[in-house]
Amino acid sequence: MSTRFLLPAVLTAAGLLSCATIALAQDSAINVAGWNLADVGHKPGDDSNRLVSIEKALPEIDLIYRPSESNTGGSIQAEFKPQNNCAGMSVSSGFDFDLPPADRAAQVRKEVHEAFADFAKTCRMARPDMEATLMAGFSEAFAAVDKLMVDKPNVYPKEPADDANSQDQSNT
Repeated sequence: MSTRFLLPAVLTAAGLLSCATIALAQDSAINVAGWNLADVGHKPGDDSNRLVSIEKALPEIDLIYRPSESNTGGSIQAEFKPQNNCAGMSVSSGFDFDLPPADRAAQVRKEVHEAFADFAKTCRMARPDMEATLMAGFSEAFAAVDKLMVDKPNVYPKEPADDANSQDQSNT
């Protein structure tokens, strides 16, 4: 191949490769009202490794909310960092949303508030407004992650059909 055609061929191949990569890797991360909304691990037709979350980090605390795969519940992880001669604390909580769904965002806020209350039992807060500061913008971020889960629910590969020829041979 002459050098005159080599560069266009390389550029075409690189373009096709980048399009293929985009089609396979649909990870995204955006900022919504001060919260990081991430959707990672998605593959067309197989969300087995998909993780959707909203996260916010302050100097005193990191908080992650993840909706369940079916968006019928969720979990929080809070990492209270050492402060005021306190060692800090990790909190994890999984929960289902009430049926029929009430205010789902309020239910998550309640879980976060309980994490703050647990931390306050053993450590004095560095800032009395830390919970309010952390939760600023939460309503918008929760609405965005909830809409994402409704608009793009998890999809899984179909289970293989049972083979009619394979039978239980344990009694033979």
